[in-house]
Amino acid sequence: MKTWGIIVNQQRPGAEGVVRELVSWLRDHGIRPLLEEGFRVEGAEALPGAGAAAGGELLLALGGDGTILRAVRLMAGDQRPILGINLGSLGFLTETAQDRMWQTLELVAKGQYAIEERAMVRTEAGGKQFFALNDFDIRVPTRLVELTVSVDGEFLTRYFADGLLVATPTGSTAYSLSAGGPIVEPSMEVFVITPICPHTLSIRPMVVPMSKTLEVAVHGKYEEAVLVADGQQRAALGDNQKLTISKAPHKARLVKPPGSSFYRILRTKLKWGARGE
Repeated sequence: MKTWGIIVNQQRPGAEGVVRELVSWLRDHGIRPLLEEGFRVEGAEALPGAGAAAGGELLLALGGDGTILRAVRLMAGDQRPILGINLGSLGFLTETAQDRMWQTLELVAKGQYAIEERAMVRTEAGGKQFFALNDFDIRVPTRLVELTVSVDGEFLTRYFADGLLVATPTGSTAYSLSAGGPIVEPSMEVFVITPICPHTLSIRPMVVPMSKTLEVAVHGKYEEAVLVADGQQRAALGDNQKLTISKAPHKARLVKPPGSSFYRILRTKLKWGARGE
């Protein structure tokens, strides 16, 4: 019997009802469901998040992009294929909306899908490793921060800004895009370095291959700086602390049903090609 995990954003309206229907559908299709603890659903084995995420051959992530990012974090170095099911509105990582969920699940259950690997980034702070599928956000919470960035040991520039994002191509459509960064095709393996509200107008986002290593030195001045990984994990950074950021040894694995296209998602989510009112 196949075994699929289920991770769900339990705060989304109607999520429990969707999970109950999903568990019933999986059992009818001969698939054993492993459900993240929180909802009590007959027919599903309840496990802690990490167990549900990595316990099956495939993972269903119900919620939004943040649910997928959490699932990737829970699986750590043992990445399983993830199918994102959007229970909200905007989402670049979630592959199917709730109204198309059953059609997509039928295809995936029959093995009619591809797996797209997405590059991740890693760093270390406070003796702990951090990984991100979207981005690392480096900032001082309430004031301008000074940072210096080097690429493969060569000084690049000094930033005076609200913060700095080091994003992956996957994360290029997230916070980095809002901060003025470029959209990068997700199959590429590059860092997107995006300053947040830089004090110097000539400073612009930059794309650097992941074959190189970045070093970011943080000068927090009067207040402690923080590192935020994928909006979920935080670490305090001391003044003049250096972060070494490199390509992660593992990749996230996203399930792509037939007809899935990054460019279609851009057209749909960003409404490209539509006439303005």
